[in-house]
Amino acid sequence: MVINNKLNKVSEIELFKLLKKEINRRFFESNTASSSDISEWKGQDIVSFQEDLFEKTKSTVSEKWFYTYFKGQSLDKLPRIDMLNILSQYAGYSGWAEFSAKYNQLPQLREAEENAQNEVTSSQSSIPNEKSEKNEPLHKTKGKRNSRVLAILLTVLGLGILGTAAYFVFFYQRTYEFCFIDADRNTPITEPIEITVARQDFTPLEIITEKGCVEFPSKEDTLLMAIKSTYYKQDTFKIDLRLYQGRETIRLQPDDYKVMLRHYSKSSQSVKERIKMLNQMIDDEALIYQVYDNEYFGVEVLSKKQYINLMSLPTTSLKNFTLIEAERNKNGKIIKIKFKINSDED
Repeated sequence: MVINNKLNKVSEIELFKLLKKEINRRFFESNTASSSDISEWKGQDIVSFQEDLFEKTKSTVSEKWFYTYFKGQSLDKLPRIDMLNILSQYAGYSGWAEFSAKYNQLPQLREAEENAQNEVTSSQSSIPNEKSEKNEPLHKTKGKRNSRVLAILLTVLGLGILGTAAYFVFFYQRTYEFCFIDADRNTPITEPIEITVARQDFTPLEIITEKGCVEFPSKEDTLLMAIKSTYYKQDTFKIDLRLYQGRETIRLQPDDYKVMLRHYSKSSQSVKERIKMLNQMIDDEALIYQVYDNEYFGVEVLSKKQYINLMSLPTTSLKNFTLIEAERNKNGKIIKIKFKINSDED
């Protein structure tokens, strides 16, 4: 490792080499490549890295940039600070400053060790003179010298322990898993769920799951998680990660009106009963939109009567009914419906 003796810091070029090693390690946590050496990547390997970089930082690099800084033979090229910040974030740091601070602790510990050794040498040269003046026995002189050496070694060891502890407190991050269940039925949720995780000094983490569980890394003690789902009430949870004991369960309260709307829109009950219930639930002035997936129709506006008639037709296509969005007023009447009927490809 190259050390700048004047500033007692690792050189920036050497830091960039260390950063590339950490980037290489982070990439292989969830990806594969034709070579374990990042400087040998090409083609699809570079594309995979670009996609993973964008997913984790919302920024990316060009193929030309990759060849210049990751495959180039020049040892004196350093990217701009904005790119160093992006790459450091990809590796799991808040930026280039935090990454540099981690590795510049090493020379400081070395300096502490050298100062400790100089103090030992100085004490060894002065102790005999003091003892000769006081006419102390030689075994007492050696005992005091050993005590000083022991104290210095313990100091250096303490600095090492403190440095390690600081790393785990500020830089180490764990992966957490959360699963969502229906609070009324106590069953796993299989509807799409949108999760927004607030992150200090970063843009919020946006996740969508249809499997009922999410997994993501965090190095914070607490996090704020906002939940949104079509058939469940929107909610925000403050979670203390210090209490994490493995996979955690979050209970979501179903939105009864939306569940009822889906039920009576797809129900196999008599047409008469279906019309009655939908008429009671939907406001006369409700805004109702049907969304199409083809190129000829985007969205069609329906009246309450047209919607009820559509939902009352004796057709099997209603099994493909999907409620996208629904809103209701203070009186409990539904005032907005957005839905689509997926085409039956069979």
